Amino acid sequence: MSLRSATGAIEVEHCGERPAHSVRFALAGAGVLGLSLPATVLPGERARVIVRGGAAGDCAAAPNAMLMLRWFEPDGREFLWPVALE
Repeated sequence: MSLRSATGAIEVEHCGERPAHSVRFALAGAGVLGLSLPATVLPGERARVIVRGGAAGDCAAAPNAMLMLRWFEPDGREFLWPVALE
């Protein structure tokens, strides 16, 4: 589940059954991503990041921007999940 506020904050709720390790966000395309340090997110918790627009002032409207959520499973496998910015 992904939630967005008018201030550019995006929260993603962890609905899995096991902790997600080294959770962090990456942004490709227009916009500026707030600091995203790796963290462990437990089931039911939310990971939060701030996305700000580039020159246009609103990256959520930019068709070439994509937010990516990254994390590791306990066995070392990395997972990537794209988060729509619209």
